[in-house]
Amino acid sequence: MQRRDFLKFLGLTLFPGFWGCKTEPEQRSQNYRFGYYQVNFLRPPGALPEGQFLKNCIQCGICAEVCPVEAVVFFKENMEGRVIPHTPYIVAADKACNLCLKCTKICPTGALFPVERMEDVKMGLAVIEENLCFPYIQQGGCGACYTICPVNAIRLDMQKYPKMINEDCVGCGLCEEICLQKVKAIRVVKL
Repeated sequence: MQRRDFLKFLGLTLFPGFWGCKTEPEQRSQNYRFGYYQVNFLRPPGALPEGQFLKNCIQCGICAEVCPVEAVVFFKENMEGRVIPHTPYIVAADKACNLCLKCTKICPTGALFPVERMEDVKMGLAVIEENLCFPYIQQGGCGACYTICPVNAIRLDMQKYPKMINEDCVGCGLCEEICLQKVKAIRVVKL
């Protein structure tokens, strides 16, 4: 490799952040890969259906300000028409929603409608990938997802394998955040 080629390679791989070259939303980590495809972002609790949410959200940022765990973050740029910049989202693998529901009560436009009980939230649905989960692949016991679930949507069967109770899951993502696997064995998908 010639010196010029090496410097070009070095500049393209190490320094694009200095020039602001971004093609994806702000990402806090790469831990939310699940198998071979990327997990979708989640909207905060109480979010209207996506089309209505995008029409109503004025990108004021109040939902993030009241979030005690700083789970709510914002897209930085337009994702080829899929999302609008500065709209709130949550990446559960990095920082899940703790279901305090403060954001649902403070939204000035109704893009997030008020939710009184955490059991009434429907942000998504947790899915267990058995090929990655420690108990299923005979790598010892775990139960972290079962322990953290605030609505008891995960049960352990007789062999201590976690099982989802889909109708009870609210999609908060606490199970995904606490999963001990580097490639998360449980993830929350949008409904």
